[in-house]
Amino acid sequence: MRHSTDVRRMALEKILRPGAPNLAAMSVELNIPKETLYGWLRKAQNGSMNKSRVNKNCVNVREKMATVLTARGLHDEELGRWLREKGYHTVQLQSWEQEISAALEGADGHRGREEAQRQKIKELERDLNRKDKALAEMSALIVLKKKLNAILGDVESPT
Repeated sequence: MRHSTDVRRMALEKILRPGAPNLAAMSVELNIPKETLYGWLRKAQNGSMNKSRVNKNCVNVREKMATVLTARGLHDEELGRWLREKGYHTVQLQSWEQEISAALEGADGHRGREEAQRQKIKELERDLNRKDKALAEMSALIVLKKKLNAILGDVESPT
């Protein structure tokens, strides 16, 4: 379970105040595992408590693309130094490159499907227009036949 910064700060204040009970008692009182409290105390003592975490796995697509392109322009020694500075690994770069390639291929395939769908829609619209015209023509013929029958009387047509 993740605890908010306020909970961490409040727990550390209680632990560090003069005359505070031991960590085991504080753990029971605060309902926080004592290992967690020990970890918070260690981090507070070495100053790493306020450092924000950077998750290298949570990189957006633009950053991945820029990183891969930058890495491609570097030679072996420069690339190694640059990767160490950024905190990346060559495996990550290869994985990102594959993701980008797959996305681009998917986009090309998607365009092809869209074009095929557009063609199919045009074909169906032409067919629909043709059938609408045929229906209108048949409706007009039926109306004319009824008018003719009304004018001439109920003459049966030779069919």
